[in-house]
Amino acid sequence: MSDSEQEVSLPRSQSESTAEARKSIDEPLCLVHHHPGYLRIRSEAFLHADDDAPVVAAAQSAAETTPGFRSWTRNPNTGSVVVEYEPGTLDVDDFLKHIAKSSGFRGVESAANASTASRQELVGAFLDGVQDVNQVVRQITGERADLRELVPVALAAVSVVSFILNEDRGRLPQWSSALYRGYRIFMQWHRPEVRARERAGRQREDRAGAAKSRGRPR
Repeated sequence: MSDSEQEVSLPRSQSESTAEARKSIDEPLCLVHHHPGYLRIRSEAFLHADDDAPVVAAAQSAAETTPGFRSWTRNPNTGSVVVEYEPGTLDVDDFLKHIAKSSGFRGVESAANASTASRQELVGAFLDGVQDVNQVVRQITGERADLRELVPVALAAVSVVSFILNEDRGRLPQWSSALYRGYRIFMQWHRPEVRARERAGRQREDRAGAAKSRGRPR
């Protein structure tokens, strides 16, 4: 067989990946949330897709080659992507249009203008919204705290106020109920840290017991 008859497998170029993406997408890129320096986009094309899928690769490449880009974080379970950028270095509308055009989307659409969503999309939007609020809280607190700490603290404060006001608390919940809920939320959201501390405590107790056993006279 001559060299011309042999099939040679070559890596696809970015333009070939973009062309394939354009043939497979007939939907707009959805802007879910925007905060200076941080935005979240979503698409059915990103849902359960691999990182090297043509649409994902083309969109990520378009974002990464834009001046001011910082990071790209995709959640394949919700089809959303968090893009962080340097505030003031790019126009967000132009940036999103560039991503949409490069990866073959039919323009850009805001989540507020989107059509009726399915239950899965609504759940994903809710989870994305909570993550967005949490991200903003972390930025405001300088990465020192987020909703996992602030929500229990707020409930503990409500418990103190309710206890002081007693019967005149109005619409405030029972102080013991608010305190218990704050405790449960804190312990639930920090379960890995709590378990790690428990393991460390047991290990210290075991080492102390072993040391005492070795020190006893026979």
